Amino acid sequence: MKKAIIYLHGFNSASLDLHDNLLISKEKLQIMQEFCLQKDIYFYSPNVDYRDFEGIVEDMLLQWNQFLDQSCDVSFMGSSMGGFASEYLAMKTGCKAFMINPAIAPNELLTQFIGVTENYETGQPYQWELEHCEQYAEYEQELNNSRQVIDRTILLDMADELIDSANTVVKYKDKANIQTYQGGSHSFEHMRQALSIIEQALFS
Repeated sequence: MKKAIIYLHGFNSASLDLHDNLLISKEKLQIMQEFCLQKDIYFYSPNVDYRDFEGIVEDMLLQWNQFLDQSCDVSFMGSSMGGFASEYLAMKTGCKAFMINPAIAPNELLTQFIGVTENYETGQPYQWELEHCEQYAEYEQELNNSRQVIDRTILLDMADELIDSANTVVKYKDKANIQTYQGGSHSFEHMRQALSIIEQALFS
């Protein structure tokens, strides 16, 4: 059965430029694209808008169903907010989740970005407001209350300057396969080193 990875970028970021080309200047994306080509894995990495998480979920579930129609074994992967989204989608689908420096409490984390007026990667203008943060409270609660067993692989740079990686370890130590790397940053600087962990989890 062919594998497929649905990859979700982080908050106020992008995977594609304005011409829908993969942003291979982003090391994580370039490394994953190369890995998936070598292993004959579909790699789907859309741009998403975290102002509308319900819309993201609907779109990704539609893509998941399309991969199922092609008899694919699908996993969700994401960085930061994409890690949160991947966990949520894994809960909904029973797929595996690969969470890279994941946001674990976006309702609180994202308030520091109120007033952001353009996308960091594409320069496209938009407004990030309090209501966009508050929408995540119900999704966090749903995840915390869920009894669904989720196959999680979590990859952490311990020098993440935005999210306390030690708190992530404490939260998930009994619920996930956690791989930590000393140093690094919130962008995650150990993607190439993590490929063996990803491959093992994907094909297990």
